[in-house]
Amino acid sequence: MVEADPGFADPIDAFETLWATAAAASLRRYGASARDQVDPGLLAMWDRGLAVSGVEYLDARQVCIELGLTMGEFHETHNLLITPTTPIPAFDAGHDVPVDSGMRWWAQWTPFTYPFNMTQQPALSIPIGTTTEGLPIGLQIVGPRHSDDLVLAVGRFAEQVLG
Repeated sequence: MVEADPGFADPIDAFETLWATAAAASLRRYGASARDQVDPGLLAMWDRGLAVSGVEYLDARQVCIELGLTMGEFHETHNLLITPTTPIPAFDAGHDVPVDSGMRWWAQWTPFTYPFNMTQQPALSIPIGTTTEGLPIGLQIVGPRHSDDLVLAVGRFAEQVLG
């Protein structure tokens, strides 16, 4: 095991564009009458998605392509990437972000997970312990594209070893 940086900038803006357009595309079939039945955070994404231009969408897709190429190069010399699942401990249920954190949406506290949704890489998270307050701590295992079997095998092994 060696410390390694895959070498990409945080793709949160592209991820937000893609998430928002997916929300808008998914929710539009319910019509405007559904707006008052949707969670406020999801409603904000719906509105953001409706405002995205085709150029913005294609720019976000290009970020996915470039991120995938970067991770492909990383995996030429590294079988797996191991990260914390999140950089912060769990927080109170019922909130999209930690109270008084200054964060506006959930992706801001999941910077180690969503990039691999963008690259279509297999990843899993396993519990590996707890904080002093008893909150769960997770370990994420990320593999190259199409290496689901490797990620699952290493995840199972890590669960057995780390208990």
